[in-house]
Amino acid sequence: MGTCERMMRVDAPADVVWDWMAVPHNLFSVNMLHAEVDTDETELRAGAVVTIDHDFFGFYQQRRQAKIREVRPYFVAFGEFKSPDVPGRDPFPHHQSFQVVPVDGASCILVNSISGRYVFPGAGLLGERLFRRYMPTLLDDDNQVIAVGCGAMAPSKVRRPAGLLLWPLMAVGARFVKKSTRRQVLERMKAERAMAEAPVAAAEGPGSDRDAVTTDGAADGQARDGATARD
Repeated sequence: MGTCERMMRVDAPADVVWDWMAVPHNLFSVNMLHAEVDTDETELRAGAVVTIDHDFFGFYQQRRQAKIREVRPYFVAFGEFKSPDVPGRDPFPHHQSFQVVPVDGASCILVNSISGRYVFPGAGLLGERLFRRYMPTLLDDDNQVIAVGCGAMAPSKVRRPAGLLLWPLMAVGARFVKKSTRRQVLERMKAERAMAEAPVAAAEGPGSDRDAVTTDGAADGQARDGATARD
């Protein structure tokens, strides 16, 4: 069984990050392999089951269920398995958890942990290698999308994980990533940021130059601040 843990510092208070994650539809939408999240749950609770349609880079689709095992302040753990009514074997039964660790009033550490095993022909030879190669990249991407979702990170700073460029199915994978729930989160936050910035741009008006009315003393101060920032 493989295990992987990835951490990311998020420039937002722990409460802000957790409040966004605590909505099941938000949390289960960040994974790039999730094509659709089906749930009526409005908050994380132990015993809840969230149905998730998966699309493995356009090559294989499967309906799966995330069963929430434990919820406590700043922490959630769940197991994910194929739905009972889906025929065949479960290619990747696993357990995953997310924890938000406060750092100070303006930042926190997001801890994303997973343990599981691949179950498919040849997994005995390739499973561990695939897990070590791709799982860190996938978890890092989860963390970044959460940071975007809670407003701590600009969507433009998230790219399709570079580690997946070596995936044999990257051609169809690129097509799939665009229609995943992950993509929906990024597009929604991009639109919300644009709407929030629009009134500021309108107030400034075309060709406005606030620096033009700055006093000489203030301008000197700004120059010194800029030099300090570059240093």
